[in-house]
Amino acid sequence: MAAIRCLLVEDQVMFLGLLQQVLQAIAGLQVAAVATTATAAIQAMESHRLDLLILDLALPDRPGLEVAEHLQSLRPEARLIVLSGQASTFVCPPHLEAMLQAVIDKTSAFHDLRREIDRLLQVPAASWADEPGEPDPIACLTPRERDVLALLGQGCSSKAIAQVLGLSLATVHTHRRNLAGKLNLSGAELVRLAVLQSSAP
Repeated sequence: MAAIRCLLVEDQVMFLGLLQQVLQAIAGLQVAAVATTATAAIQAMESHRLDLLILDLALPDRPGLEVAEHLQSLRPEARLIVLSGQASTFVCPPHLEAMLQAVIDKTSAFHDLRREIDRLLQVPAASWADEPGEPDPIACLTPRERDVLALLGQGCSSKAIAQVLGLSLATVHTHRRNLAGKLNLSGAELVRLAVLQSSAP
């Protein structure tokens, strides 16, 4: 089976990088291109034969739905996953309903996006992503780990975190290692996720 070729469109560069890492790890999915504007996304469509558009609706130059409409005109069989900070209030225009695969809230994007890609690929969902009632990885953190993650998101160094929380520097390093292990992230990826979590609505 040929890989699903995906265009990822997101104007927040840090969030875009994190999403791209998640998608690139999925067997059967190829991130053919990424874009931070509607104009760049439309240009990418002219260069790549795409099967899936993962689209942030709030783009700086043009409405995100115009990007979806352009892909629909080029590839009517392509699928659309919408990313939105207000997913619960999104109403799909009737002419795009056949294209729409899912609407995903940005605050749970990593969990839900993986589940929807697995549905497209028709493979079992990741073990942590789709069990009924199972919390997402962030929800599994201890209160202290969440404190450390929040301070990382505010740009605090390990030394500053130790001072704020009244911990030893060694204990902070242990918490950071545990966080990286639980979330399956490198140190740099952990910091990027922490910043993303702190800026989420």
